[in-house]
Amino acid sequence: MSSDNLDDLITGLEGRSMYTAPQKSKDDQRKTLQPEGGNEITDADQNPKPRIQKVSKMLRDNKNMEKYYEPRAVSIGLLHYGRDKFSLAEGHKLHLADLFVNENGVDEFGLESKIKTKVARLKQCYAEEDAKRVNISDENLAWMFLIDGFVLLHYICYASLGKLNDLKKIGMDIEAFSHDLFLLENQLPYEVLEDIMTSATKGGANMRNLIDKFIDQTVEDIRGSPSPTSTSTSTSPQQQQPPPAHLLQLLRNRLVGDHDRHKTDEKTKTGKRVGRVNELKSAGIQLKSGREGSLRDDISFASHWITGTLTLPCIAFNDSTAPKLLNLIAFEMCPDFQDDSRVITSYIFFLHSLIDQPDDVKELRKAHVLINNNNNNDAVARSDEEVARLFKEIGSSDVDSIPGAYLEVKELIQKHCEKKWKTWTADAFNNRFSGRWTLFAFAAAIALLVISFSSRLGAPLNLSAK
Repeated sequence: MSSDNLDDLITGLEGRSMYTAPQKSKDDQRKTLQPEGGNEITDADQNPKPRIQKVSKMLRDNKNMEKYYEPRAVSIGLLHYGRDKFSLAEGHKLHLADLFVNENGVDEFGLESKIKTKVARLKQCYAEEDAKRVNISDENLAWMFLIDGFVLLHYICYASLGKLNDLKKIGMDIEAFSHDLFLLENQLPYEVLEDIMTSATKGGANMRNLIDKFIDQTVEDIRGSPSPTSTSTSTSPQQQQPPPAHLLQLLRNRLVGDHDRHKTDEKTKTGKRVGRVNELKSAGIQLKSGREGSLRDDISFASHWITGTLTLPCIAFNDSTAPKLLNLIAFEMCPDFQDDSRVITSYIFFLHSLIDQPDDVKELRKAHVLINNNNNNDAVARSDEEVARLFKEIGSSDVDSIPGAYLEVKELIQKHCEKKWKTWTADAFNNRFSGRWTLFAFAAAIALLVISFSSRLGAPLNLSAK
């Protein structure tokens, strides 16, 4: 953005009827401030954050998957800044920024001065090679951070308050923005949002609660149930854990739960095959939906006399949730990602190991492990095919699927299936007595045999008594 464009941006903001700007000259607004320290991310940081970066090449090389990582309508942050395809959205962003500033009492020029002092630090929140591709001055970068921060917070607050229709009325594509919000390449340093919330004189403290509510709602959309670490049942997750690098990491924290539990078994480098859903069904293993825990710990297997029960976290896999889950995988695949367990990646690849055909998806859906809220039978069948196809695409990516993940569960399933008398008995019931009346007739026949056998044993006893 040139100096003239910056003038236009400032003039555009000042010229709106809903906006009252502080009385400062443009020269004052453009004055470069000297950094005040705190700009460097050093090794002394106790909780180093993964940098915002491009999705790894191994994921992007699959052309069928690229649409899940690419913004549809709006650029947020540095990596897609200035692209022509997002020029239309820039006007909407300025209008939303204007509304946010006016409604929340933000001194945007004082805030700009603060952001300018930490531009060097904020740039380090992005992967160096990716950031170098974008040609933007530090001055304009500070404005970009502010505008994008205003827009994000305005959308999140309105979504949490059930006021998204108000944004539709001003021409905002809600569906596209919702898609773009949780893309790895479209993230904004969370520190910018914190600075904005701190500076807001109207309801700044409540914005943190609205962010928590928004993340809880997003988790509920993905899990089909309330967040296991919902703010309604615990203290704020933002207070329990170190500040996130960005919104995508905040979403992951809420989905995964306690980050110190259930580490991957690093001793085991060989993965164990579980089998497709229909193979497990033939072995007498039933599927059960687990809705209470997080994606990290809500998976288990119990072997019974003949049957077994595999409990899996439920997720909704649809056009809205698939991009979020796939970008969480992309986030976990970043070279500087800290959590070796890669919970989201491990679970999605565990599901991939269960799915080969649409019938496998159907069985997972019937068990409420995969959620589909469509009431149209044809649409549901079509969705099963699409989900099966998507999982095949995921499996075709050259991604480390964490062989040691869920090792204990895989071993228990394998031990159950190795007991052939269990699998033979289960297979007989599945193939020969699958119908309710057939099973009833079989039980009745067994009962008659028992009665007949008992009466034959009792006959000599009755004669001897006479």
